[in-house]
Amino acid sequence: MKKTVLFVLLVFIGSMLVAGYMSGKFQFGTRDISIDVPVANPAGTPATQATTGTTPVPSPIKGAQEHLEVSIGSYTAELPVFIDNNTAGKVSTGTPLDIMVSEGHHTVKVCDGSVCVQADVQVTSGIKTVIDFGKRLAQDIPRGFLNVSIGRFIATGLPVSIDNHTVGQVSFGKPLNVTVSEGSHTVRVCFGTVCEDESVDIQSGRPSSVDFGERLSRDVPKGTLRVSIGGYNAVGLPVFIDNVTVGEVSFNNPLSMMVSEGNHTVRVCAGMVCENASVDVKFAQISTIDFGEQLMKDAEFTEPTVRIVSSLLSGTTYTVDVEFINPDITSHTMTATIGSGYSYITSTSEPRKNDFAKATVSQVVKAGSRQVKQVSLYLSKGSFPIASEPSIADVTIT
Repeated sequence: MKKTVLFVLLVFIGSMLVAGYMSGKFQFGTRDISIDVPVANPAGTPATQATTGTTPVPSPIKGAQEHLEVSIGSYTAELPVFIDNNTAGKVSTGTPLDIMVSEGHHTVKVCDGSVCVQADVQVTSGIKTVIDFGKRLAQDIPRGFLNVSIGRFIATGLPVSIDNHTVGQVSFGKPLNVTVSEGSHTVRVCFGTVCEDESVDIQSGRPSSVDFGERLSRDVPKGTLRVSIGGYNAVGLPVFIDNVTVGEVSFNNPLSMMVSEGNHTVRVCAGMVCENASVDVKFAQISTIDFGEQLMKDAEFTEPTVRIVSSLLSGTTYTVDVEFINPDITSHTMTATIGSGYSYITSTSEPRKNDFAKATVSQVVKAGSRQVKQVSLYLSKGSFPIASEPSIADVTIT
């Protein structure tokens, strides 16, 4: 009986081992193998199959399959991927292609126009293979420089795409400079729902440029915006629309311009003091903003100023509080001479005599700030002084 039980147990264990062998290898998780495509790998030629449609299997599936990830690093493009000369999908900057392929040897190829780079890989069950063609593409694909601008069109952060792939943003006064592979490309700039397209032929070593300013100014609906400062007495205050400098405004000389339809932020600055307002510009209508009241309230002084804010006469000492005001965008050293005329007597038998007491006070004042400093005038001659209100005799600003 014991021999029979032992025989049955041995047969069961043997069956389990055979079943495990037939079902494949035991796996304890997966590992990634990353392949940085070597520069010495020869470039291939583009495949003739179409690059659109469903993702096909690169070769007949035989046995197990594993992940293969194809990327192009920071190379700016959307490119077709071929595995064993079969279309496998597309890869773009920041968006790798992850597909399942059968075990064994495969040739992976990425093409930009008529130029391709390729790598040979060995796909193994339980191991994810990662291939990055970024460095090879940057070195092997001929590229040229492209400058994209919007001329005098007032806008910030307009998206720029090349061949339907976003490459950056362009603003008024800040063009976008990119390197693009040789050949014909379609460049697009959009403002809201209005998009402008331009075809450009890129040649290696020769800079190209495209300016969308006139087309955006023509096609984007606009209204008139008038900016003024009312009764605030100042000249040449800078005006910003959506953080872009658009001109200057002065007393009795408002700034008028055409601005794209929609909500905008307008800013006027007097030195370090800036006033902001939002305005909704409508097509073919006039919108007006007056910053006069805010500026007169918040920016009383348009130039560096020294003034006396208080004074106190005690015996023969005149204590004076002097305020230094700097509305500029740079720091200044401000020096002032404070003086007061006074009369005094030397004896009861003589008439009063006159003299002038003065003192110099200096202060470094940071941009857009105010400081108060105290100075003392000494009425040192005679007795029973009678003094006039102190005044500023001289000011020097450096």
